[in-house]
Amino acid sequence: MNKMNGIGGVFDFCNVPVSGADVEPLRTRSGHSLAWNGRLDNRDDLLGYFADGCEGDTSDVALVMAAYLKWGDDFLSRIVGDFVLSLYDPRSRTLFLARDPFGTRTLYYSLNNERLVWASTLEALLVATGIDPEVDDDYVAGYLALHPEMSLSPYKRISAVVPGHVVEIRKGHVQTRRFWKLDPEAEIRYSNDSDYEEQFRQLFRAAVRCRLRSDGPVWAELSGGLDSSSIVCVADQILAAGEAAIPRLETISYIDEDSTTCYDRSFIRVVEEMRGRAGHHLQSEKHWVSFVSPERTFVSKPHTGVCVEGTHKWLSREMKADNATVLLSGLGGDQLLWSVREATPDLTDLIYHRKPLALHRQVQVWSDILKQPYYRTLWQDAIVPLMSPSVAAIFQRQLKPAPWLSREFVKTANIKERLLLPPDPFGYRLPSSRRQASMVQFIISSIAEGECWEDAGFDKTYPFLHRPLVEFLMSIPFDQKLRGSETRSLMRRALKDVLPPKVLNRRNKGIVGETFCRGLADQWTVLEPMLADARVCRRGYVDAKLFRSALDLARHGRKIETSTLLKTIAIEIWLRSLEYRHVRSHEATWPNASTAFLTPDARAAVVTACS
Repeated sequence: MNKMNGIGGVFDFCNVPVSGADVEPLRTRSGHSLAWNGRLDNRDDLLGYFADGCEGDTSDVALVMAAYLKWGDDFLSRIVGDFVLSLYDPRSRTLFLARDPFGTRTLYYSLNNERLVWASTLEALLVATGIDPEVDDDYVAGYLALHPEMSLSPYKRISAVVPGHVVEIRKGHVQTRRFWKLDPEAEIRYSNDSDYEEQFRQLFRAAVRCRLRSDGPVWAELSGGLDSSSIVCVADQILAAGEAAIPRLETISYIDEDSTTCYDRSFIRVVEEMRGRAGHHLQSEKHWVSFVSPERTFVSKPHTGVCVEGTHKWLSREMKADNATVLLSGLGGDQLLWSVREATPDLTDLIYHRKPLALHRQVQVWSDILKQPYYRTLWQDAIVPLMSPSVAAIFQRQLKPAPWLSREFVKTANIKERLLLPPDPFGYRLPSSRRQASMVQFIISSIAEGECWEDAGFDKTYPFLHRPLVEFLMSIPFDQKLRGSETRSLMRRALKDVLPPKVLNRRNKGIVGETFCRGLADQWTVLEPMLADARVCRRGYVDAKLFRSALDLARHGRKIETSTLLKTIAIEIWLRSLEYRHVRSHEATWPNASTAFLTPDARAAVVTACS
């Protein structure tokens, strides 16, 4: 089942829940009900336990139900894939709401003393509950820093199911528990490099292959970087070997021919030449920057997609015309395979293990590599990371709040603290492992926001966040990833016969800030009227003069805090959209006026959930 099939429902604490989707949930003869939005990646493993599935049905959802009937509350830890689900057990009168460990799909719920309402889109939940969408400033603060807490939604009284967690409602009591975590005690040690390389190839190939399940073509983002190129090239090998049934793999690349800093085009061309076919190209001057009209479109949450409306519309339209419902993305590779060009974090491990001579030698090596004084490498890269994050931030090159954010908001919302990487939630012992775990948590937080529009019409999926691959990469020695000054050492060694040499040896990334600046200048007539009475200023998030100054600098070519600038604009559009929704909702009686803001799929979920 793909993203277009939403799930939702109402659970009265004294009655059986009504659960709905635009396809019927699976129901057993004993009364169990399972609504599933996902892709099951360990089908073969589960078929080994349940050859006949559930009551003769071997679909993904039936295998998940069979897993619950056999293993009970522990069934979620045995499921691998991208998913959200709601499952009701009539015997224990328990409702489960769960979300996969990497947050690839969204699931929200609203709880009061009498009932719990849930939905896979905020649009559907707002209509089903009739909640007045009161903005949660805590969510906004997190969004303007790195990422909001994953349990929050943009609205008070609406929560999000946290990735890797399940919300259980049993006999009127609600609790949340984690069903998956990385094992901090797991260690994988092989006798030679070739064993690590072979295991990586097998797991990465499996990660790509299981995402090539579709009735139509699969599309993949291609930037010419190591991550996206690896996915495309390995997918081509899988198709050539007849290991996937899709008709073909298409690539989509975002091109800026005029940019001097976004130079991905030559790398993209190399991959296309190796494939023997050109991909789809989205030229920057036509689509990259264009703003959603808050008067015409309801925006359920702030996301930077509202600043590139043309890109989303073009991509959705082209994929739909090609009958494609899956988009592969390389997100996650940077964090898991280590693309950071800095001293290895296991310098801190040598202090932890009390090995001063080994530390001395490694600091000398890295001082030469980084061309910086010995004492600076020792202090900055070995000693400071041992400190608590808040103390270490004083000495490190820490991100700073965007200069246009209100000083009062920065202070009261603890923006500076929110700019720190999230803490390691898994309990690793070694400092280097804690650092990696924080980076994994960071990328999960990024995906959990729901970067794609909920009405995009396709699933975006991330092969590097395949659970077995993540567990492997977090259990191997760090020097398999960073070897001397070579970042992504394991990946480069393992895929040396798969990737074009130019891509294999690529050391840096293209920068899109210049492209954004040109797009901002082109869209200035749309944006400028909003600045006269910006809602982000009304609510105290932003200083009006400093925001205007930052935008002026950006549209004239100064690449200033591009990411946070886009986020600030996204919040402005979202707040205006909420205002317009409020006005429209009072012009007619629900549900006709309110559901007019919903996509057809969201409307279908609401009608079922509220029936």
